[in-house]
Amino acid sequence: MKKLFGLLLTIILFTSCSKSDNFVAPTEETTNQFFFKDANLAIRSIVATANTGSSINIDFSTLYEKNITKIELMSGETSNYLCAIFTVNININSSQLKNYHVVDTNPKSSTMYYMVRYTLANGDWGYTNVLKFQRNKM
Repeated sequence: MKKLFGLLLTIILFTSCSKSDNFVAPTEETTNQFFFKDANLAIRSIVATANTGSSINIDFSTLYEKNITKIELMSGETSNYLCAIFTVNININSSQLKNYHVVDTNPKSSTMYYMVRYTLANGDWGYTNVLKFQRNKM
């Protein structure tokens, strides 16, 4: 019973939040650079910008999405603990540029970390690298 409870707790934690410790600088829109690329997903760029208020805009674009059922944008104060702030369900494969725009309305600190998590049709999932965003102090 104790093992079953531990397994259920682990599943619940991984479905809502994720750990990761590799982060990279923001990418610019270029044809030869990818923020992330594997057989199922190619993210051309991901860029975070501060709004005039306290919110942060996160824009990312995909060049293809194959066998993916869900894309989530994860956010956190540290690169080790990120939780979903945006989810989109995917119905079909795509081989065209798709742009996503997300507003983090409640960033917890001046340094935020963002990552894209995706779920495959077979139930597997994957993660991109982590984007570190430092808000300028005024």
